[in-house]
Amino acid sequence: MIRQKVLQFPVVLTIHVFDKIRSIDMALGEFAQLLGTGEVLEEYTLPGDQLHELVLISEWTRPLHVVFIVDEQHAEERVITVYEPETEQWSQDFRRRLR
Repeated sequence: MIRQKVLQFPVVLTIHVFDKIRSIDMALGEFAQLLGTGEVLEEYTLPGDQLHELVLISEWTRPLHVVFIVDEQHAEERVITVYEPETEQWSQDFRRRLR
């Protein structure tokens, strides 16, 4: 079930995310403004009761997928990667994986 992304905790970016943002030619400020937007496409719980969310952000010039770990124990939301979805792997609206 797709739902709007709502940030519950402060966001922490991994070093990998800084590299990915640079590789898609996006400014860090632009990315920061988009973090509270988007739709949660997939979610599941990881070991240690951490919630994993795949979020579609479509408010930028190109669609982006952002992967969050919502860590209630540490009261933070870690962004672990961001990428432009591959058209061959996703539906036309980038909301469903093609199997």
